[in-house]
Amino acid sequence: MPRFLILVLDGLRPDFVRPEIMPNLCALKKRGSVVTGSRAQFPTHTRVNKVSFATGSTPHHHGVHFNKFYDPRISSERFIDIGLFEEVHGAEHRAPILTAPALGEVLAAAGKRFVLVHCGMPGAPWLLNYRGDRLGHQHISMSGYQFSTAEAAIAVETAMGPLPAAGGINLERSRFALRAFTDVLYPRFAPDVALIWSDEPDKSLHDDGLFGPKSQAAIKAADDLVGNAMEWWERTGQKDGVELIVLSDHGHAQRARQIDVKSAIRDSGLPVATDSAEPGRAVILPFGGLYLRDRNPALLERIALWLQEQEWCGPMFSDDLDGITGVLPGTFSKALVSIDHPRAPDLVFTTQREDGPEGKGICVDTGGGGGVWGSTHGGLHWSELRTVMVAAGPGFREGYESGVPGGMIDIVPTLLDRLGIQRPGSMAGRPLRDIYGDGGDQEDAAPAAETLSVSNGAYRQHLTLRRLARRNIVETGWRE
Repeated sequence: MPRFLILVLDGLRPDFVRPEIMPNLCALKKRGSVVTGSRAQFPTHTRVNKVSFATGSTPHHHGVHFNKFYDPRISSERFIDIGLFEEVHGAEHRAPILTAPALGEVLAAAGKRFVLVHCGMPGAPWLLNYRGDRLGHQHISMSGYQFSTAEAAIAVETAMGPLPAAGGINLERSRFALRAFTDVLYPRFAPDVALIWSDEPDKSLHDDGLFGPKSQAAIKAADDLVGNAMEWWERTGQKDGVELIVLSDHGHAQRARQIDVKSAIRDSGLPVATDSAEPGRAVILPFGGLYLRDRNPALLERIALWLQEQEWCGPMFSDDLDGITGVLPGTFSKALVSIDHPRAPDLVFTTQREDGPEGKGICVDTGGGGGVWGSTHGGLHWSELRTVMVAAGPGFREGYESGVPGGMIDIVPTLLDRLGIQRPGSMAGRPLRDIYGDGGDQEDAAPAAETLSVSNGAYRQHLTLRRLARRNIVETGWRE
């Protein structure tokens, strides 16, 4: 029975994987299978894609649409930030954060072990290893041993000492994470599935943009991490039947300019706030979701029309009307992109992106800051949606390039399929059998891309996607 090591390089764009900067990952591509049709889940935020990975599904099933969400069962007064440890644990006492079963739960039911080492916010590993502390699974949060499962924390701290600094850009953090797995957690726990989630090059790209020196150093460091993982794999992992998968969760679009949305909303005269504690107003998330405090469709339509008049506003989504269009004029249906969970915002909007080889975009800053810096993600530009997916080992084809559309959502169904475990009905992902070493019948092998359009007056938006049996994969989206 195979074992799996999954290494996630947060924010890595496929076009960064070139021999001159990422020779190790290029070498791994030659030894395994590359899924060129890999795409992120929209909205292309990290925590959305983390949960989509863990559940093998979409926000329609798992209920996480942004890095924060609103659920009156948990709190009627504020948003829940699922990056924060105390928020995740406090929410769990009131209602489930994830409304679909996650990888660890499925593995535990089958008598399999899961181990995670996570670089990033302290709440996120408790979602990737959802309820794992109750199931015998282990994880290390590089934000602090206090945010980790107890047995793993004691083992790693005893063997390796203090963790590297938790905040900001720290390339040593990912190197420590890999060593914690190879030197301590793998020998101790012998997991069937292991996940290492690096926060680079994402952190550096946000700070330094697509082509800055910090970003280039981070991309090179990410490739060194792949090289170190390959060395362990060749020395130890392959003897135990470990197969190596390298992924990214989303891409990046270069910021071109900022818009102070908070000021724009305040000056509009609309009863909208960005602070959920402000009473009597509709509330907008910093990331692009709007919740109504009461069911006032006339107000929602007024807000949507105002947004459509703003040149920085991109594609928009509202409740489903007919499978394609939303109930608000000029919007797409949330169901079209699987963001139609009961706790989804009433209105989801993105910001406009400029097309081009650098994937330049407009940064929407709800905090009112000035200046332009770094790169960003969360929207529908192709540069944010295209991701890396490489799988190597005896169970995968060697030197193979697959054009089958897929994404992180398909990894857990693929692992379960390889392990002979039935996947839950909530998993909208499917096994990527096209890349198996012995081949196999591939579900949704080659759906054609189609472009849909809706409009409201001068506002006209477009969405290019591929329809799969249980979800649609978005290729790009834009507005005129």
